[in-house]
Amino acid sequence: MNEEDLKVALHDVIVRSSPPSSMDPARALDQGRRVRKRRRGAWAGAAVVTLVVGVGAGPALVANLTGNGSAGQMVASGTSTTKPVPTPQPVSTVVPTTRKTGDPWPEGQVDRTATAGPRAVRAVTLMQDLSSSVPPGFSTPNLKYPDGRPMRSPQGQYASSDGEPDYWEYTAAIPVQKDDRVGQLRVQSTTPDGKPATDPCKLAQKFWGGTGSCTIVDVDGKKVGVVTTIGRGSYDQWAAYRHDDGTVVYLAQAKKSDRAGLSPLTQPVFTDRQLAEQVTSPKFKIST
Repeated sequence: MNEEDLKVALHDVIVRSSPPSSMDPARALDQGRRVRKRRRGAWAGAAVVTLVVGVGAGPALVANLTGNGSAGQMVASGTSTTKPVPTPQPVSTVVPTTRKTGDPWPEGQVDRTATAGPRAVRAVTLMQDLSSSVPPGFSTPNLKYPDGRPMRSPQGQYASSDGEPDYWEYTAAIPVQKDDRVGQLRVQSTTPDGKPATDPCKLAQKFWGGTGSCTIVDVDGKKVGVVTTIGRGSYDQWAAYRHDDGTVVYLAQAKKSDRAGLSPLTQPVFTDRQLAEQVTSPKFKIST
């Protein structure tokens, strides 16, 4: 109740407690009109209050509808069950510099082996350089296994294991013949793998099982580890050299080939010294 209503109520009490007024029609009509005006004023005041409240709430509602508030702010009470939909993230096809399980193979490969492209070409070049390195009296014929596969085989492969930086390994194996006897050579060049340098013999003994005695051969100041086995493995002897940039090269030789039925050579293709000199040659160094 406002002040005006209180006045009207007091007036009614006074009127009811006063003696009845004379029945003057003009006076009665004038009193009724005043009462009706008071009631209209009271209803108009209530309408103004409602309008003011609506104007105050309007900007907040508009702000929510135009994005200046969250969906939860639009609800005066209660909780919203609507959750934001996460934006799908694209799947990366980029090979990281450190590999982990599940990463894609580099350069469009389906596995470790590069069957095309510059890395496959480098492996073929490595094989050709190995063929041209045999001393006089030996040849490198294009022999085949009984199933038709060539015995001359180049390969470039992604060599990194989980947690290691990217590095590559290039290999080439060829048969070497003298008269009617056949042996084999194998060269392997590995790009820098981030691992620290080690003793030449420790480096050499990491190749192909590493069983055998090792000696260090000096080639113009370059220390080469040369391992000689007792002939029980695939290779009789190999040399290992690590270049200053971390590229590692192995060169191995065997008097017998891995094809059954062929007579083995009576002598190794290279002497110890020649093997050490060959492994340090720039032609076998592939650093990328």
